[in-house]
Amino acid sequence: MRADDVHRVDLDDDRGRRAGVREMTSPPVYSPLLPGGSLIDATLDRNVMGLADRGGGSGLVGARWADLCAEQVESWAGRAVTVPGNATHPAPFPEHRVVRVVRLDDTPAIAATAASRSLQNPDFLIIGAHEGRATLQAADAKFSVETARAKQVSGEVVSGMLTLGPVIDRLLGDVDDPLLVEGLFICPDFPLTHLMLQRRRGIVRTTVRPDQVETFAVTGAEFFGPVAGASIMAPLAALDDLSISIDESLLAALYYFRVARAAVGCWLDATGPLLVFNDKRQVDDGDVRDQVIARSRSASSAWDLILRWDANVQTVRGQRLAVEQVAGLPVVNRDLRELINRLAAVSGAEAPSMNKVRRRIGAWYRAQLRNEFGPIEPPVENLSQTLRDLGRFAATLHGPLQRETARIITQLLDEQSTSHSMNETPAEVVL
Repeated sequence: MRADDVHRVDLDDDRGRRAGVREMTSPPVYSPLLPGGSLIDATLDRNVMGLADRGGGSGLVGARWADLCAEQVESWAGRAVTVPGNATHPAPFPEHRVVRVVRLDDTPAIAATAASRSLQNPDFLIIGAHEGRATLQAADAKFSVETARAKQVSGEVVSGMLTLGPVIDRLLGDVDDPLLVEGLFICPDFPLTHLMLQRRRGIVRTTVRPDQVETFAVTGAEFFGPVAGASIMAPLAALDDLSISIDESLLAALYYFRVARAAVGCWLDATGPLLVFNDKRQVDDGDVRDQVIARSRSASSAWDLILRWDANVQTVRGQRLAVEQVAGLPVVNRDLRELINRLAAVSGAEAPSMNKVRRRIGAWYRAQLRNEFGPIEPPVENLSQTLRDLGRFAATLHGPLQRETARIITQLLDEQSTSHSMNETPAEVVL
């Protein structure tokens, strides 16, 4: 069987959604225009994923899948859902019936409270019923099934969530003495999921079983239509002109979305300031698309276009690195730690963390450079002169930097002293 073929045995014709359930064959797509020679290889290519993540590819895919899963589970009320066993015990019963599903990942207070107690929090809690008793089951949205770990949705995780108090009670409502069962992962119904479950492909080894996974199908257009950068996909796909539609195939759409985000990453690196300081960048998708179309005239494939663009941008990246080396905060950790400890001993307050001190000093120092030189837009024709000017100005900040460092440490010591006083519990008065 070739790399892009998937065969599954039908055990549930009613839904046909559960991983490892129905037989499905996806025609293989091979082309010398693709990294690795096939669509599967191209989608799993580390270089493709690395360049895509320069443009935020993984984060956008994960966020979109979470939203799609949230829409999907809204329709689960009344249907039966699998109850998997764990590594040491079989499932107490094969399935339970869903009453409702509560989304947790869009409630910041849940994540913050769980993190403060070193607890994991799943994306969803499934409130169900079995033979008259309430059940609780965790579920996580996982676009890539190879990243799933059973402990992330275990009964122990659900037990921990129940200790969060009002923040979770408001969402769950009245759930009396629920039975906690092992959880599920919700993954896309497409070739990568099935190949990874067969442990035949993937960046890392898949550890969950098919009975721990629920899937549903989504087209490329449905998935990526509203996602930032989707308009860049079409000209890239047109350049390769493969025998597969990015509107229909999620696999093809995923590859060209990653290539599109790689283009965004190149654009960001090419246009971003050399002297970086809290810059909030806005991607101009239209400009990126225009550049993709212009570069298509001299590129042999979508991936070739990205590789050429990435090579062109190396000059700007090199200039940014050179500026960063000259503009770096000239404070040695050892000296800073000694100053923090000395001032803390004098004040009698607890010493602030060196990372916090460095962040505040660094912000002050970089602000002085930006006020003098501006962002320094790339590319710079005479970089050597710019670096010399930066170096000379940085030298004039030596004395002010020392004074500002002492002021910032003293300020942090005062803040911590005030915070400690406010949090102290008054001593009990004995009458």
